[in-house]
Amino acid sequence: MENPKNLDLIWEKTFGGAVGIYKPQKKIAFTPALMKKLAISKMTDVVLISADFDDAPVVFTPLVWLLLDSGASVEFFGVYATELSNNKVDSNSNELENLPAFCIKKAFWSKLEDIKNFQLADDKKKYILGATQTFSNIVFINFAHCPETTQLVEEVIQVAKHGLSLQENQNESVYEEIKINVSDGRFYLNFSYHPRVVTNNVLEQWIFKWRNCIDKLPLDMGYLPDEKVRISYELSLFDKVSMFDKIQG
Repeated sequence: MENPKNLDLIWEKTFGGAVGIYKPQKKIAFTPALMKKLAISKMTDVVLISADFDDAPVVFTPLVWLLLDSGASVEFFGVYATELSNNKVDSNSNELENLPAFCIKKAFWSKLEDIKNFQLADDKKKYILGATQTFSNIVFINFAHCPETTQLVEEVIQVAKHGLSLQENQNESVYEEIKINVSDGRFYLNFSYHPRVVTNNVLEQWIFKWRNCIDKLPLDMGYLPDEKVRISYELSLFDKVSMFDKIQG
């Protein structure tokens, strides 16, 4: 479904009865800020990754991801888990031995490279949907490949349970913004802050360990999918509305 123009949003009302109206943006200028938002969406908006391994379909959903934004570049370190790994099935079980329990996604965006490549591209849309606006690698692994992963997941859950208080930062930081997302079936956390202004020492110690844990994984380890990897992104409001077009009666 394409975004409608000037659609009355009759569920949005003021006290006096005036309804809302959807006004789509006019022609959009591809500024560096917009390019960055698009790159970040490619990283953080993934809600499902699935693939077949020896004809067995395996579905992964977000467990923990970390986004580090320095302004000039953005780094993403995400772990997606199967239902079995979320339920903490014994890592020695035959089912988990034969199938990956985790999907690792590492991604990178460079502001200067993106601007240069976009300006040089003859087909702007083709460039945006191509392989060089962001760089991403996906690896499928098991518990044995990186036991530190599950330890760090438990660690950040405990950090969150004790509360994420922020203190004024007296030191310089490489990053303009840090975003973290945790969703393990027990609770959901989506948290961001500007470390050049405020800080949390315990969380940032965990961030350092998480980044290193994911970053050191070899890209050639783990399981190879049978064919292409299926990826789903968050739906917009009108994506969700369009689903009702398929309902009969």
